[in-house]
Amino acid sequence: MKEALVTSDMPLRRPVAIAVGAGFKREIASLAAMQNFLKEWPETMRGDCYCAAVQACEAARTGEMKLEQARRAFLSFAEKAGIKWTGVDPVTALREAKIRRVRARRESEARH
Repeated sequence: MKEALVTSDMPLRRPVAIAVGAGFKREIASLAAMQNFLKEWPETMRGDCYCAAVQACEAARTGEMKLEQARRAFLSFAEKAGIKWTGVDPVTALREAKIRRVRARRESEARH
């Protein structure tokens, strides 16, 4: 059973742009959007950076951390996951991101 999506919201001063689908850009513009995106992220692709982003978002929601710090943690997750929007040719960027994800998954499986 999936968890309920977060509904409380805090807008980001600067949205985080990520690559989704076949070269499409999605702007994550609030704390709730970051948390919802992270909850939808495939379990098999979750790692340390993912966990750090989830924890940072929760800390920002409860006031234990500044929203900008949570944004930076989410941005680090997006970079590590290969989904940060770079403005580069989207097809090439997505292909490279897929290669990085496959390599990361294989490395993770080799460690277990």
